[in-house]
Amino acid sequence: MSDAAFLQAASVTKAFKVRRKGDGLGMTTTALRAVDDVSLDIAEGEVFAIVGESGSGKTTLANLLARVTVPTDGRIVLDGEEISRPSGVDLRSLRRQIQIVFQDPGASLNPRQTVGEIVALPLKLSGMRGRRDRDERIRDLLEAVHLPADFANRYPVSLSGGQKQRVNIARALALEPRVLVLDEPTSALDVSVQARILALLMALKKERALTYVIVTHNFGVVRAIAERVAVMYFGKIVEVGTVDQLMAAPLHPYTQTLLSAIPVVRESERALIPQVEPRDGELPSFIDPPRHCSFYSRCPARQPQCLERAHPALVALPEGRKVSCHVTAPAT
Repeated sequence: MSDAAFLQAASVTKAFKVRRKGDGLGMTTTALRAVDDVSLDIAEGEVFAIVGESGSGKTTLANLLARVTVPTDGRIVLDGEEISRPSGVDLRSLRRQIQIVFQDPGASLNPRQTVGEIVALPLKLSGMRGRRDRDERIRDLLEAVHLPADFANRYPVSLSGGQKQRVNIARALALEPRVLVLDEPTSALDVSVQARILALLMALKKERALTYVIVTHNFGVVRAIAERVAVMYFGKIVEVGTVDQLMAAPLHPYTQTLLSAIPVVRESERALIPQVEPRDGELPSFIDPPRHCSFYSRCPARQPQCLERAHPALVALPEGRKVSCHVTAPAT
């Protein structure tokens, strides 16, 4: 791990026990690795994106970074302090430093509570008892996300999708955290609303000196606000680089196929995006994972060595890039 990193994941694995039919008549228990030996270094003040298809493990990784859950193996470190231990972590203090905004803005709001009650909950849990102080803080938070003060008396059912997400962001900011983990913050919103939410997030980052970890499948979001990006496939990081590096010259075949799927408005834009189609191979099984590269069955650049060798390590390259591929970045 880098000494300069602010939020770090070191060889982090998250395994879930699942039951399946055994070789005989009974059932057996096996470990499903949703996140498999992942290491990341995120700088203070950075906007770091984690991208991948559904099922890649990116949301599980987000939950680990935000200490919603703890890893099976490995460590999560925030500003020099390990936060991933099952016990011995002051969660109340931690919640003042890192918060998460969940994917579905509607499902993460209690329909029986007013907006004011929703935003006030972290304040109450942190020990703010005075009603007048809480009400003033709620007004300030609603103003910060560009909602009128009278929204405090509304219920979620009366809000649009964009307004619900603004309430989620206001609640996440209540304890003045240093890090926000944003899980698909715009995926449930209309395109025009997405742009406004992204603009709000960038304004808040500048005003409050925030560090963002953004989980998304949308390279448009990555291109709009992120500085660096990690690409996940089958629970592993397969490529890391700046957004400009990945958009201009993606190295991993999986990253290339993701970029090829980006819709273009003008045909001239297509020349700027690598056109690489994945093979029609079967997806690997988390319950019975392959020993070789997990992208082999779908990889358009695969070679015989990829099947014969173990999964490639994440290799550090010049200019801060990293890639996990026997073909494009063979380990020395």
